[in-house]
Amino acid sequence: MADYVSADDFNMWLAYKNGTAMDAHSMLDALDSQAPLIVVIEGDGLPWSRPWRISSDPTSPDPLMFDWYRQWPGEALYLGRPCYFGAKSSRVPPTPWDREGPPETQPCFAYWYTHGRYSEEIVTAMARVLRMKAGDRRLLLLGHSGGGTLAMLLAARMSNAAAVMTLSGNLNVTAWTSGHDFSKLAGSLDPAALPPLSRDVRQWHWAASGDEVVKPGWIEREAARQQATFQLGPATNHGDWRLYWPQINDAISQLKATISRQR
Repeated sequence: MADYVSADDFNMWLAYKNGTAMDAHSMLDALDSQAPLIVVIEGDGLPWSRPWRISSDPTSPDPLMFDWYRQWPGEALYLGRPCYFGAKSSRVPPTPWDREGPPETQPCFAYWYTHGRYSEEIVTAMARVLRMKAGDRRLLLLGHSGGGTLAMLLAARMSNAAAVMTLSGNLNVTAWTSGHDFSKLAGSLDPAALPPLSRDVRQWHWAASGDEVVKPGWIEREAARQQATFQLGPATNHGDWRLYWPQINDAISQLKATISRQR
């Protein structure tokens, strides 16, 4: 099942599978298992097509986490981010970005996938969609790169968040922008600037040993602050994770089993 859902003037593309045919109206009734629901969140894709030029569509031509979602044999919910996968949104950004003009060739105002990609408005809208679709079901949030940022931000406000797993997760946005000499993401939230998550939320953060996009040291330091599990490898570069889906699948299965036993 795949469809667009709306919250707070944002649209998001959502896909759900549980091994049987299902439409949007019957999805919520099916989400009654004792096991946590895996929620998959994609990375940032292509906010800029080249330096100083904003993309008309930030969607990656080869989305990594959607590849994970498709190969996973069990139940999962893929939550597309606002403005991605053709999701057209009318939400106007705050000043001064509201002066950029209405979207014409792009699906929404570019602020929402550039400077405001991790903003309060984006996180609130995604959290609302999860509450609509999953109810009180316990959640295991799985994200890559900027999807890991959003997984952490969502876990901080979802009382039913049971676990977070990130792959090359951008857990310290300030370290990432300064480390690459990028402009600050003014308007975005930073997990490293917020209090650590509740100890009731299990965390497992994976880093790629040769990752020059989100460096392992940034992940390790934030994992230590969170008192979370940190794991280096098996991937060696930022986008290598699809080569190691069997290992990631095993780790997800272990985490799901641990959470289920705590019920």
